[in-house]
Amino acid sequence: MKTVLIAFATLAVLAAMPVQAADEDAIKVNIEKSGYECHDCVYVTVTARTDNIQIDKIDVNRGRCPQLKQGKTTYNGKTTPEGWWPNKGTFTPRKMQFAESLTWRFGNPLWQTGISCNFLEARIFTDQGTFTVSD
Repeated sequence: MKTVLIAFATLAVLAAMPVQAADEDAIKVNIEKSGYECHDCVYVTVTARTDNIQIDKIDVNRGRCPQLKQGKTTYNGKTTPEGWWPNKGTFTPRKMQFAESLTWRFGNPLWQTGISCNFLEARIFTDQGTFTVSD
């Protein structure tokens, strides 16, 4: 009988504990695949659900799908036209306020081998924790 009472007390404590749902996360993440700018692209849109959250880094497929930046690049010794090209620099952290949305682009517009942009996972590293979205 004593064991049954301990079990019920434990269940009551566990049932009373708050559970953080995805709706209560500090950010909302939306993933779109193969946008209009390039084939095999992934668009990661982050919306802040709190004030003063800093996005420190985003990676897609654990860094195997590069972030893109708008502009021109040199590829095989030739300058490309204006477009979205792999960003060779580091990720620029961004501070966001409540309801603000920003989109980052990832992809392989140059069809380079060894790059995997078939979306499986995005990780958003913030000053309030890491958030993972997977397919």
